[in-house]
Amino acid sequence: MERPRSPIQLLRRAGERLRFVFDTEGSGRLIAFAPIVGVAAGVSAAIFFELLQIVQAFALGALEGHRPSHVEEEVAAQAFQIPTRWWLVLLVPTVGGLMTGLLVYLLAPRAEGQGTDGMIRSFHRLRGEIRLHVPFVTALAGIITTGTGGSSGREGPVAQIGAGLASFLGRLLKLGDQERRILMLAGGAGGLGAIFRSPLGGGLFVAEVLYKSTALEVRAAVPCFIASISGYATFAAIYGQGFAFSVPEEYAYRDWGELPFYAVFAVACGAVAFVYVNVLRGLRNRVFRPLPIPRYLKPAIGGALLGCLALFLPQIMAGGYGWIQMAIDGDVRMTFTAMLVLCGAKILATSFTISSGGGGGVFAPTLFIGAMLGGAYGKLCDFLFPEWIAHPEAFVLVGMGGFFAGVARVPLTAMLMICEMSGSYGLLVPLTLVSVIHTAILSSRWTLYEEQVPSMIDSPAHQGDFVVDVLEQMRVEDVMDTTRKLDLVPEGTPLPKIISIVASSRNPYFPVVDSDGKLTGIFSLGDVRSALGGYGAGPLVVAADLATSPVQTVTPEDDLHAAMQRFTQSNIEELPVVDAEGSGEIVGVLSRRHVIKAYRDRTDELRRRNEREDAAPPPTPDKSEAL
Repeated sequence: MERPRSPIQLLRRAGERLRFVFDTEGSGRLIAFAPIVGVAAGVSAAIFFELLQIVQAFALGALEGHRPSHVEEEVAAQAFQIPTRWWLVLLVPTVGGLMTGLLVYLLAPRAEGQGTDGMIRSFHRLRGEIRLHVPFVTALAGIITTGTGGSSGREGPVAQIGAGLASFLGRLLKLGDQERRILMLAGGAGGLGAIFRSPLGGGLFVAEVLYKSTALEVRAAVPCFIASISGYATFAAIYGQGFAFSVPEEYAYRDWGELPFYAVFAVACGAVAFVYVNVLRGLRNRVFRPLPIPRYLKPAIGGALLGCLALFLPQIMAGGYGWIQMAIDGDVRMTFTAMLVLCGAKILATSFTISSGGGGGVFAPTLFIGAMLGGAYGKLCDFLFPEWIAHPEAFVLVGMGGFFAGVARVPLTAMLMICEMSGSYGLLVPLTLVSVIHTAILSSRWTLYEEQVPSMIDSPAHQGDFVVDVLEQMRVEDVMDTTRKLDLVPEGTPLPKIISIVASSRNPYFPVVDSDGKLTGIFSLGDVRSALGGYGAGPLVVAADLATSPVQTVTPEDDLHAAMQRFTQSNIEELPVVDAEGSGEIVGVLSRRHVIKAYRDRTDELRRRNEREDAAPPPTPDKSEAL
C-alpha cells in the first residue's frame, strides 16, 4: 500500500478517518482541520496586532505628539491627550488614506471591500473561495488606516486573514464547496476569537452574522468553536491572558426596577443605529462615490476630513478602546455632554474613514458609539432618578453590546462577546434585554453588513437544500388551472353515458358531484376500464360506484408543499381545487407537472438573481463592507 508522501496527504487522510468518527452535521473531518486554521489565525492576529501597535506608536505618538493615558490592560487601545502638532493631525491621516488607496486600488483591486462582509460574500456567493493575497492586502490597509488615526478597528482584517488562510488550506486539501465554506468560517472565527479575546463569541459570531434573520449556520458551529478556542489560546500564549476591558465587580444587575430604564435605552439604540447606518452609506453613495477624482485619492479625502474633526476631538481617532475604558471607570472627564458629543462625532469620523474607502473594520467604532451613548444615557438617568440607578457606568458596557447587537443583527454574539471581553457576567440580564429589543425594533435593512442575506433559503450556499421551503412560499392559487373545462359527472350517471363523456374528453380524471354540485368523489380512465372488464354488471354501474371517496383535494390558499404531499399519498397526477369556504364547489384543477414547473421556475429565478449579483461590477472604493 502506497504511503502518503506529503504533509497535505497525511492531513487529508487523517481528515477522512475522522469524518466517520465525528460526523457532526456533515462536518466531521473538519474537526481535524479546525485547530490548524485556528492556530494560523491566532498567529496572524498576533502579528497584525504587533504591527498595528508599532505604526500607532510612530504615527500617533512620535509624529503627532499623542501620549496614551493609563489603562490597566495592554490590549486596550490608546486614549490620547489633546494634540499639540495640529498640522500633523491633518497630514498623518491624509497620507495614511493615500497609502491605503494606492495599496488597495492600484496593487490589489480585489481587496476592495474585504473584511467581515468579504467573508460573508465568500460564503454565500463564492463557494468559500478567497484569493490568498486579498486578506493580506486588506490587513496592510487596515494597519495603515487605523495606525494613522483612521476611525476603524482591527477585527475585520484579522477575520479576513483567518478566512483566507482557511480557504487556501481547503483548496490544498481539495475539499468540496460546502466543507470549504465551513472551514473558511472556522478560519474567520479563529482570528476573531484571538483578537477579541473571546473564544466562544468568536465562534458564534461567524455562524450568526451570515443572515439578517435569527438563523444560525449550525453545521459550522463545532469547527468554528474549535478554531476560535485554538486562535485565542495561541494569541494568549504570546500576549498573556486577560480581558479587553476591566469592569468593577459591583457593576451588576440588582433588581427589576432597573429594567424599564434599559428597555427605553434599547429604543434609543435603535434611533442612533438608524442614523449611523444611513450616514455611513449616505456619505459613500452621495458624497465619495460621485467624486470625479481617481478612486485611490478618495481615502485621502476621508483622512483629511477626519483630521479636521480630530483637531477638536482627538478621541475619535483609531479604535478608541482606551476612551471606552475611561467611561467604564467613571473618569470625571467623561461627562454627559462629552460622551454625547463623542457619540455623534464618532459616527462622522467612521463614515469619513470607511465610506471613503479606508481600511480596517467597523466593530471597534461601533463599540465606541454604543459605549458613549450608554454612558450619556446612564448619566441622564442618574441625574433624573438617582435612587434607581446605582452605577450609571454600567450602561457603558450594556451600550456596547446592545448597540452592536441590533446594528449587526447578532444578538446572541453581542451578549456573549461583551461578557467575555469584560470578564463579567453581572450585566447579562440587562444586556440580553437591550440586545433583543434593539434587534427586534431595528429593520434588517439597517445592518452594517450588506452581504447578509435574509435567511438560509436566500443563500446560494443552501441552494437545493430547501425544496420544501420553496414550495411553502407558493400557493395553489398561483399554479392551478382555472381555464380548463372539467367534466363534472353527476352521481347517478350510468356507465354508457360515462363512456360517452370519457370518449369525448381529454381529461384524465372526472370529478363526481351531487345534485348541489358539491364534490363527492372522483374516478379515472383506469376505473372505467375496470368497470368494463367486470362480471356483466356494467349497465347497472353509475358514477357514484366508480368514484373514489373521500377525495384528496386542495384549496387555493394551500401551499404547494401540502399539495405535493397529497399527490404522493394518493399517487395521482391531478388534484381538484375546491372552494376554501368548505362548500365543496370545484374552482379549478392542480396538476403535478404544473407544481414541478413552478418549482423549477422559482429556483431558476433565484439562481439567475444570484448570478446577476455575482456578475455585477465591484462597488466603488469603500470599506463599509469591512468589519
